[in-house]
Amino acid sequence: MSAGVLSNGLRRVAYSTAQSARIGWYTLHYVAGRHIVGPLTPPGHPPKPMRSPAPDFNELRTAFRSLFQREWKDIETGVYKMPRDLRRAPNPLRAVRSARDYLAEARAVSRRAHVKGGGVEVRAQKREGLPGYYLQNFHFQSDGWLSERSAQIYDTQVETLFTGAADAMRRRALPILRREVDRLAAEGRSEADLAMADVACGTGRLLAEVADNFPKLPLHAVDLSDSYLNAARRNASFARNVTYVQAPAESLPFADGSLDVLTTVYLFHELPPKVRRQVAAEIARVLRPGGLYLHVDSIQYGDTGLDILLETFPRALHEPYYDSYCKEDLPALFAEHGLAAEEKDLGFLTKVNAFRKA
Repeated sequence: MSAGVLSNGLRRVAYSTAQSARIGWYTLHYVAGRHIVGPLTPPGHPPKPMRSPAPDFNELRTAFRSLFQREWKDIETGVYKMPRDLRRAPNPLRAVRSARDYLAEARAVSRRAHVKGGGVEVRAQKREGLPGYYLQNFHFQSDGWLSERSAQIYDTQVETLFTGAADAMRRRALPILRREVDRLAAEGRSEADLAMADVACGTGRLLAEVADNFPKLPLHAVDLSDSYLNAARRNASFARNVTYVQAPAESLPFADGSLDVLTTVYLFHELPPKVRRQVAAEIARVLRPGGLYLHVDSIQYGDTGLDILLETFPRALHEPYYDSYCKEDLPALFAEHGLAAEEKDLGFLTKVNAFRKA
């Protein structure tokens, strides 16, 4: 057996072992959290009837497995690196603290979910300069997007919701980005000559992966929450090619036609329909002609046989704009602003759409 085959086999074992451990860890969180949160409807209230048929659990399991199989193939063929979190030994103390904080937050979420107005607690803070739709406790989480505590626990909450698949779903954007960077290189444009922005970067999970795989690519991390920007700085602390900007997606701090690539991750399903169009217009404004927009967000109604999961999500957790997002015609929305649909990639419960500016 050649050294290369042996090395690749060991890498595959390392990947599989690390991902299996993550899945098991976050599945335990999920089971414990569901026990704490309890029924999805308040006591004494019958559940509302569902429009969608029961989920196809075989499809769900197949999509989950396929996500990781496809990711390993991309790593094996050099499309992108082994993810940073899988290259490092976990910190047991940090993991225990995160689990403790997650379970404590699950109790707060349960209380807020069954109290009238629990989804808009943060509006009492009256933060100046923040749009009204933003001042909500999305997912019923404490402090909404407005505190360091919220930012510290967010990644655990999202990975728990998807039982360890969230980062892998976000990374479905990397193969498309790799092809775009390679295409531009063939045209004579080096990585260092490009410009990319991750808008509504949150805690910077995709941002850090991009910085790791494209260390010469100038990156702009944009978010409206200073607390989440601080978390992004921590997640991408190894990178020297990232600048951080606090700004709304509706008013981006970039000149017309100044960016080659722009990404958003799980942004649009938390925007009111009117604001989605404002943000789409801003994306089109700041992209250069021929520039690429990668839209990373939830799958939508009709993408799979799992519509009931999409219907249930906003009922269980405060997501006031999610249902309308799942009905949104994305190609039509972005076509209004000169962005043409180019390709899409479904990874479990996330969809990556690529749009090209004319």
